[in-house]
Amino acid sequence: MNATTSAVKRRACVACTAAKAKCTPHADNLCQRCARLGKSCTYLDLPQTRRKHKAAPSRVEVLEKKVDQLMSQLAALTRQIGQTSPDTSNPLTTDSGPSREPELDSTDIAAMLDAAKDPSHGLDPPTSSVLENQPSIVDRGLLSEVEAERLVTTFQLDFVPKFPFVLIAHGETAARLRDREPFLFLCIVAATMGSAHPLRKTVAEEIMKHVTLRIVEGSERNLELLRGLLVHSAWYSYPAEKYHPRLLLLIQFCVSTLYDLGLHQKPGLNSDEQRALLGTYWLSVGFCGTLGRPIIMKHDGRIDECIESIASTERLSDRWIAPFIHLQSFLASMDEVYASMQASGGRALVQVTRGFLQRQLNSVRASVEKISRAALRNALRTEIKYMEIRLEELALREELWIAEPASAVRTTMLMGIIQQSKELIQTITNLSVSEIAQMTITTSARICAAVGYMSTAVLTLVNLSSGPTDSAKEAQVQAVVDAADYPNLVTELANALETKFEGMSAADKEMDIVGSLCSKMRLLARCYPYQIRAIVGSAPSQDARQDTSMITVHANEATMTPQVWPSIYGDLGDVFPLDDIQWDSLLSNFTGFS
Repeated sequence: MNATTSAVKRRACVACTAAKAKCTPHADNLCQRCARLGKSCTYLDLPQTRRKHKAAPSRVEVLEKKVDQLMSQLAALTRQIGQTSPDTSNPLTTDSGPSREPELDSTDIAAMLDAAKDPSHGLDPPTSSVLENQPSIVDRGLLSEVEAERLVTTFQLDFVPKFPFVLIAHGETAARLRDREPFLFLCIVAATMGSAHPLRKTVAEEIMKHVTLRIVEGSERNLELLRGLLVHSAWYSYPAEKYHPRLLLLIQFCVSTLYDLGLHQKPGLNSDEQRALLGTYWLSVGFCGTLGRPIIMKHDGRIDECIESIASTERLSDRWIAPFIHLQSFLASMDEVYASMQASGGRALVQVTRGFLQRQLNSVRASVEKISRAALRNALRTEIKYMEIRLEELALREELWIAEPASAVRTTMLMGIIQQSKELIQTITNLSVSEIAQMTITTSARICAAVGYMSTAVLTLVNLSSGPTDSAKEAQVQAVVDAADYPNLVTELANALETKFEGMSAADKEMDIVGSLCSKMRLLARCYPYQIRAIVGSAPSQDARQDTSMITVHANEATMTPQVWPSIYGDLGDVFPLDDIQWDSLLSNFTGFS
């Protein structure tokens, strides 16, 4: 043994201590016995033990000390057993005498010490895909090379402004993308190919094959899967399911994958990782919150760090991320404020809360409206208009208005809901066919909110209408109904959205989220007049211009005489009435979604 080793005055190595064998040094950190047996030789030296009292011991040092103590106790116990007489009832003895205690190999102890450094357990996650080298839909001849390139290019140019959290590198081709990131390629194809594309069902099944085999069964976790999940969730449309369980599951997979990858705490995130973190926040807070599910991610310092960092890149679309995140954070804070409100606060609490939120919204709006790109303006305009609707939402909470249900403050807020909802619906109705095809699932939720909030506000105002005479009350009801123009507005919206489904069968259209909502919009518009009539006794004329006979009637007489509701569906008569329970069930398709 060299001079350095001999000066340390070491104990016997761990393996010799366990075997109660003589430990003779052979070389540095190796005794003769371990060298002969080919074992790993581990020493616990005395100076190191003394130093443990001077500084706070680490977890590994504490475990080493415990192992040393246990080895000493085991050696003492073994000596006591060896001194006793053999006993056949003692399981440690045999016909030939006491059995030797099996050696505790130093390799086992080293493994124990290594395990203490990592609190996790079980198998390591896979490092390769179970679907690696599988032929793609292009390789199988289902999609041509030319169309694949077109869809990827369309995503880069037209879809990113609606959801700027997943970018494709400049110059990237569809061929390279599907080789390196096959799942992301599939999700981009699904988003851009259109609802009426004959391959939509096949691509959706292929995506779920990846989700099932790679994420669920294979426990794969990587950035490609997260980016693909974000794209697929943002433009999810098929299949439509009651309460959207699959869509919620996909978004929850986004959140769990993000945390499994450690992006919430990993230092030095690259640009794609930062975008993925912010995109997961946007989807999880926005969509899961609208369905009344728990919000998992919070706006913390990590979110702000990524916003600041991503804004300094050379990609133009990265400048659009901050407005999306700030708007979503405002909505999350609004939800928290509304959830904490007590009914006892009444009108005074509503006014204070609304004023506080209005100032916050004004600040957010001022920063967002600096964005100049037209395609992005439409997306952000929809978000801001939705927030303006939500700002008046407290007018619909009956418990806050028990003392003064028809106060001027409340009626003004209800009219605000009608006006803001109308503007949001008109914004969507006036979009081009291509932009309607590019709408994200979040925008669809905002549309549903407007449809649901608007009709609820109209019916609430009609219920609150009062006047010194019946004619005055009818005039109030007529003014509200005319301002909303609800059946025409909702039907025009359904017509615009259904441009996505030209050439599709009715059954296939119902399998799409937006398609199924369009049919419910038409039903809502059809049943809406009956709800008005149930409140006022007869439905007022929605638009006198639709009935030319009204021109010859005296103005006062026209106001006082109940009119038959002009229906865009023809003469309904009384063959299609809906009671309150059925109406509420129908409306829940929109208020539940939004």
